Amino acid sequence: MVPKKLILFVVAPWLHTSSLVLAQAPTTDPVGFITTSCLARSDTYVSIPFTRPSEFVGTVRSAGGNIITINGTPGWSNNQFVYAPSSQPKHYYLLIGNGAATNPKEGHIYQITGNGPNTLLIDATSDNSTGIIANTQVTITPYWTLATIFPASDAGVSFTPTSSPPTYQTLLRFPNYSAPGINQPYAAEYYFNNGAWRLVSDGFNNPPDHGDDPLLPDGFFVVRNANSAQTLPLRALGSVLMKKMAVPFFTAQTGKQDNPVAMIRPVDVSLDATGLAPIDNTFVQNDQLLLFNNTRRQLNKHPSKIYTYNDGWRLSTDPTGDHGKDVIPAGSAMIVRKVASPNGPIFWTNSPTYVTATSLLPLQAASRKTHSGAGTFDINMPISGAQGIEPRTGGSSGNHQIMFTFANNVSLLSASVTPGQSGASGLAGPPIVNGKRITLNLTGVTNQQVLTVNLTGVSDGVLSSNLAIPIGILAGDTNVDHLVNNRDVNRTKAPGRVVSRTNFTIDVNLDGQINLGDTNFVKSFLGTSLP
Repeated sequence: MVPKKLILFVVAPWLHTSSLVLAQAPTTDPVGFITTSCLARSDTYVSIPFTRPSEFVGTVRSAGGNIITINGTPGWSNNQFVYAPSSQPKHYYLLIGNGAATNPKEGHIYQITGNGPNTLLIDATSDNSTGIIANTQVTITPYWTLATIFPASDAGVSFTPTSSPPTYQTLLRFPNYSAPGINQPYAAEYYFNNGAWRLVSDGFNNPPDHGDDPLLPDGFFVVRNANSAQTLPLRALGSVLMKKMAVPFFTAQTGKQDNPVAMIRPVDVSLDATGLAPIDNTFVQNDQLLLFNNTRRQLNKHPSKIYTYNDGWRLSTDPTGDHGKDVIPAGSAMIVRKVASPNGPIFWTNSPTYVTATSLLPLQAASRKTHSGAGTFDINMPISGAQGIEPRTGGSSGNHQIMFTFANNVSLLSASVTPGQSGASGLAGPPIVNGKRITLNLTGVTNQQVLTVNLTGVSDGVLSSNLAIPIGILAGDTNVDHLVNNRDVNRTKAPGRVVSRTNFTIDVNLDGQINLGDTNFVKSFLGTSLP
């Protein structure tokens, strides 16, 4: 069974993909539709890979706090973007586009909570407006709602109404995006009865109409067809998002954290083109990507595939194969399970693969070392976000190896190393280019510095970029807090542990064991820090 069918009516001549059907139209953005088969006696995980048509595109005059002022005179009436039952059925969000300079908030979205003639009030509770500069492009778009995805006129066509609640036939289930931990319960469940969408938690005594409830554009929902509800097709028609989208990933201080997400991309996307990668900390070692199989008829489905990133994309059932070219189908639901981290939220920025990219980034830059008898282990060195730090010994010669991994084969013009403040470092021979990998061997690297590894003219045959990757060097800093202290010492005081991918950073002397030698190594650097 083929669960999805996609047709795009392309109205932008620079959109290229083999699954598109070209057509002439006077508008600027492509539109299209996708069909998902929602099976009987089964849960179907669904995201809408389109947006609703945008209603305003302009530029920013100024931004501060929760207020965005727009250039020009858009002529809005007060609070025209605010939901009002029975008179204004739409909820709106603001998408931040590119700007005249580096824009750290490109792709971020904010719910609009009010507006004046040329001002917007946004919900900045979990994401402030810092970094939105003058002349940044912004787009105002209405959220999808239950009634716009499943209108009452589609009863019996894309969903089955419930005649006798609580014997639900088509039940729409929405994840809890703010619940801590993993395997969270659903936050809301809806059924259709007496001409409207009802919320299960409202009970059955004249419950209100929830058809205007908004859906997160980067989220998903589960269609459960049960109690004689038949297999029906869900057809979603909308606009193709041609801009970047930044999705927040939340983390927990201890333990793992699930993030139910989706890509607003109406084409299949390979794993190594999703933007999920260690290079910007969006997907690091021991994170998991969970996907679901909608062709399997089952209630309460478990993930059908679980991916990790360990020197390349790995599948739980094939941990040694490179799965970077495995495809995530359009309209897929995804759960990104993040490992414990103090640095959340982390924003995953994914770019449309059908728009020509402007720069080339590696999937990962890492410091690689061999631990005697235990194998080789990499420490991530991201280009942005929380800084990567190498706490393991470089030996008497200060030797370190930096590995770059790209999605495709690359070439390189040259490489160099820039020492950090009061530091020294150099290359031990020319860079080694082998397919998708570039290896730099460093020597003479002194402690307590943030050096920079520079790649000039790295190219995959389509794009060419110059890259500068910061590398922190601080021997003994096993907890990556930029300071060697008793907390680092205490982490080594559990002798006899086997070195693994979860604890290798504590084996700072590289002897393949966590023992007194590591404790003494860390003690010898107590009080040191990064400048």
